[in-house]
Amino acid sequence: MSLDYSHDPPRDHKDLLVRKDHPYNAEPNPTDLIRNFITPERYFFCRSHGFIPDLDEAAHEIAVEGIHVTPHVFSVNELKTRFPKKSVMMAMQCAGNRRDGLHQVKHTEGVIWGPCAVANAVYSGCRLKDVLESVGIAEAMGHSAKLHVAFQSMEQCEEDQCYGSSIPLSKALDEFGDVLLAYEMNGAPLARDHGFPIRVVVPGYIGARSVKFLKSIRVQDKESSAYYQQHDYKILPESVANEKQAEGYWSITPSIGEYNVQSFVCSPPAGMIVDIPEGKTTKIQGYALSGGGRSIQRVDVSGDDGQTWVQAELQSQSDNEKTSAYTWSWSLWTVEMKVIPGVRVVSRAVDSAGNIQQEFPVWNYRGVMNNAWRTVERENGV
Repeated sequence: MSLDYSHDPPRDHKDLLVRKDHPYNAEPNPTDLIRNFITPERYFFCRSHGFIPDLDEAAHEIAVEGIHVTPHVFSVNELKTRFPKKSVMMAMQCAGNRRDGLHQVKHTEGVIWGPCAVANAVYSGCRLKDVLESVGIAEAMGHSAKLHVAFQSMEQCEEDQCYGSSIPLSKALDEFGDVLLAYEMNGAPLARDHGFPIRVVVPGYIGARSVKFLKSIRVQDKESSAYYQQHDYKILPESVANEKQAEGYWSITPSIGEYNVQSFVCSPPAGMIVDIPEGKTTKIQGYALSGGGRSIQRVDVSGDDGQTWVQAELQSQSDNEKTSAYTWSWSLWTVEMKVIPGVRVVSRAVDSAGNIQQEFPVWNYRGVMNNAWRTVERENGV
């Protein structure tokens, strides 16, 4: 499909590295990413699958329909005024974050993201749970593993008529799941690049499930049939190396929901210091996060290629600041330590369920969910 990008919003105020011009995909420098615990829009990565819709909030409507639903069309104003407003601090991470680490192993298909397709923000809006219950969905329906909530976007895409995705109804109805129909980010109306006038935000899940420019919600007995639910954002077996081979696996490979435990060294750049006086320590900084509401318990940092590790100091959202039962936000971390000149500093995070980052990359064709602490180069440059 040929798409017109001439009306995309201006982006002169952003300080991002462009990974793809059309559709626009960009991320900040690692050192800029960790300047703020709450990521300002200037440094907030942009993930697009098509041109950015230019929507009128006053005229925009969201249709809700499906199994056991009394169909209703909501205006943005009705969502703002009829339902209580809730704010949730959460990390938004693209499933392709750190795809470059897998692409160095072998060719991957997709935007070659570095380590900064992730950010931390406060989203505000109404709970999806409240909206669904207002149209007849009972909380007990969330006990069924067969039911899903499918979202469609106003965003026209190159691979599909429009962007679409879904989540289990159990997540949408979870009292503590904090799924929002958000109309604000960091106390301001959503920017066009981030889903104006309204978007879904699904804490603890990959960003692909947080559909922007929302136009419809449907309760149904299967996942979304959209391209991005069925033919993307899945961890294919390592034996799958091209589109033809992938065709036999899309329908039998689960869609990704929660993201895995993750951390990365953002400073010094590339995790490496070339020249440092012997015995002198240096400040190492980075981020860590985990999906599913799991908090970061520890970040270990190594300056000698994983032979020894030093525990970093964490900056995390305090319990007094939380509006949720679970941890949806990231942690930033800092450590002063000795490093070996020319040896890359690496980090590994441990979450509250005891999950720990793996050492080596697990390559997959779509290059998703890379959380290895070690970087591996291609053999013979292939």
